[in-house]
Amino acid sequence: MKPWFTSLNGAIMLSAVALLSMLARTFLDFQFVFNEFAPSPGQAGLAILVMTAIFGGWLWALLAAVQNSRAGLIGALGFSLLGFGGGLATMFALCPSPCPTAGGLMEIANWTHLITGLLAAASVGLYLRQSGKAQMA
Repeated sequence: MKPWFTSLNGAIMLSAVALLSMLARTFLDFQFVFNEFAPSPGQAGLAILVMTAIFGGWLWALLAAVQNSRAGLIGALGFSLLGFGGGLATMFALCPSPCPTAGGLMEIANWTHLITGLLAAASVGLYLRQSGKAQMA
């Protein structure tokens, strides 16, 4: 398990899973949360643009990482950390656990988002560290 976890394929797969968990959570946010904090169409449009930029950047990073691009891997690490940080912020400040939003669905999405972001960040970080040592040797 450890060799896969620290491999390029493992890092990319876990980052893609973290992206999908963030996408699922974003669907719930748009359905149940954003209309409370961003009631106007302009605010909703801005939220859509921000989330589109995040998902587009994350996809770019994954596509570059498939080519073993260090910049793509660093981007994937950053977006995975963003997912982990978003999960932490939600868990402790925005909707503390247990989160009642959407009949408990947000609780599942928060934990999934938190765990997948952490696993992806760890995997990408370990791969970068291991590949950096190999280049130095």
